[in-house]
Amino acid sequence: MQSNQTKTQYDELLQRNGQIPDQKEEKEPINLDTSDFERDVILKPSPVWSRAMTWSIVGVTTFAVGWAYFAKIEQVVGAQGLLKPKTTVQEIQAPLNGVVSTVQVEDGQRIEEGDSLVTFDSDATTSQLVSLEAIRNSLVKENGFYRTLMNTPLTQEVVEKNVIDLELPPEIQALALNRQNIIQENDLFAMQLGEGATGSLNGQQIARLNASNNESESRALVAQFRIEQLQKQLNQNQLQLQDARQQLVNDRQVLAEIQRRNRETIAQAEESLKIDQEILENISPLTVEGAVAKIQTDLQKQRVQDRRASIIESRANGQIEAERQQQQVETRQAEIKQLEEERQRINLQISQGEEELRNTRALTEKDIRDRIAGNNQRIAEIDSQINKIIVDNEKRIAELNSQISSAQQTMKYQELKSPVSGTVFDLQAHPGFVPRSGQSEALLKIVPDPGPNNPLIAEVYVTNADIGFVQVGQEVDVRIDSFSYSEFGDIKGEVTFIGSDALPPDQIYNFYRFPVKVELEQQNLLIRGEPAELQSGMSVSVNIKVRENRTVLSLFTELFTKKVDSLKQVR
Repeated sequence: MQSNQTKTQYDELLQRNGQIPDQKEEKEPINLDTSDFERDVILKPSPVWSRAMTWSIVGVTTFAVGWAYFAKIEQVVGAQGLLKPKTTVQEIQAPLNGVVSTVQVEDGQRIEEGDSLVTFDSDATTSQLVSLEAIRNSLVKENGFYRTLMNTPLTQEVVEKNVIDLELPPEIQALALNRQNIIQENDLFAMQLGEGATGSLNGQQIARLNASNNESESRALVAQFRIEQLQKQLNQNQLQLQDARQQLVNDRQVLAEIQRRNRETIAQAEESLKIDQEILENISPLTVEGAVAKIQTDLQKQRVQDRRASIIESRANGQIEAERQQQQVETRQAEIKQLEEERQRINLQISQGEEELRNTRALTEKDIRDRIAGNNQRIAEIDSQINKIIVDNEKRIAELNSQISSAQQTMKYQELKSPVSGTVFDLQAHPGFVPRSGQSEALLKIVPDPGPNNPLIAEVYVTNADIGFVQVGQEVDVRIDSFSYSEFGDIKGEVTFIGSDALPPDQIYNFYRFPVKVELEQQNLLIRGEPAELQSGMSVSVNIKVRENRTVLSLFTELFTKKVDSLKQVR
């Protein structure tokens, strides 16, 4: 039995290899000896079959590679999103500080454009508007007063009245009153300089003006009196100097006369001495000869000696008298010199007095002008502070105008109306509802009705890895998740918008993504031959056809490249 089974297997193997056992051989006697079959059997396929198998594999492989090289496939980018109206959902926000009085709609209610939605309580807004306008008017009047104060002369009474009427802060009142006082003080100084009229001064200021003028005149009179005294001294000095000069002339004449007289006296005495000497010389020989008595000769000698003594005495007396007169001349010259010096001193004192008089008047004017300059500087500083107050008030007025405009706008829109036709959802407002301050909180939202002017579009999000080849105008297959694709098919579309920047991750999408909008070719699906309208908010899955020239072979080469890159990254 085992032999028959082995033979049967052998026949089946021959049939697989295309060989049919010879029928003649079957008629030969069968050897029932199975000892040869109990050994291992090694089957060798036919060489023809092997070649056929090899070439078949090569052909199929070549065909597959060639087909993969030339065959084109579509490359798509998948994304998910929602159907939304092309016109965005309208958020109806509350005006600032508005309080909801009544709500005319319900959540899910369909409304038409212009239907009343919410009415607000206007009492608070009206009170706020009145208060804002009152503050603005007060600031406008205040700025008008400041500008008038700086540009128009005002009396003290007018300034004080405006300060009280406007109820300015104490520091501002002090600035305004101080400025007015400084201006009036400058007017007073101008009166002192003779550059203004006294009509703008009150009684107290006129009294101050008179006192100041009297003081200035008093200082000028003192200086003038001193000059007059010095002028009298100068006149007296000139008389004394004139008299001294005349006396000097007389003294010099007396000196000259004394000198002349002394010279004549000495000359006469010398002439007499010469005669006496000649007489003595003439009688001396006679005395020797005895012709003349010796006593007579002695008397002549005595006379000569007396003459000489007289000459010496005359010279001495004349010199003494001349020296005395010379001393008198020098004394007179010294007196004249002293008088001249005194005259110079008096002239200098007169010049100084005149300069002092001029300085007294000039210093008074300079002091007044310096004080005017100082006051002008103080006025400039006050004006700078007032200008700053004006600028701050103008900013405040601008803010108030904005708030007033907002309040007026709020008053104008106390009744909110629907800007579009659609369906109300996410209704937050209720009677007494107050929006949170500083936040743009929506009272309700309106989903616009879809239609020819507001078709539904698919808004999907594409990841960073897939956005590279997505372009506007590419074809898109849109599959509605609510309707099975295998049963109801998809809707064709086109990319119409791609976001310029990626949106950051949030609670719904935990990855960076680009918003993409797809316009649909139709707004419904056929279900059992009937069109089923699409609704806003339906989830969709889209396939964006980004490339159509990619081959099947590129899929394998891309896988191979990724594997090679992964091997490079292994440490």
